[in-house]
Amino acid sequence: MDASYIFLCGMVWSQFGEEDAGLELIRALGSPEQEMRVLARAMLDQAGEGSKELMGQALAQQEISLTQAFLYGFESDSKSRLKARHAGVWFPAASA
Repeated sequence: MDASYIFLCGMVWSQFGEEDAGLELIRALGSPEQEMRVLARAMLDQAGEGSKELMGQALAQQEISLTQAFLYGFESDSKSRLKARHAGVWFPAASA
């Protein structure tokens, strides 16, 4: 996988809801290259709630691990959690 491919998958997923493109993004979360993981996560975030639903389906079908879902910030109850990392500064659960 390369960055151009991941970016294009992200555009197709966010603009047209093409599930195969979204699944490619989810697969990229397991890439050994940090840049690919970060780009895939950003593209999934950009697509919004559809990505969480797709992530839930991938998790249920064991296409991804619970660790990958957690790293993305997937919440099975669809509630966004914020975690305090430093006094007065808040980061989303998916921040790296």
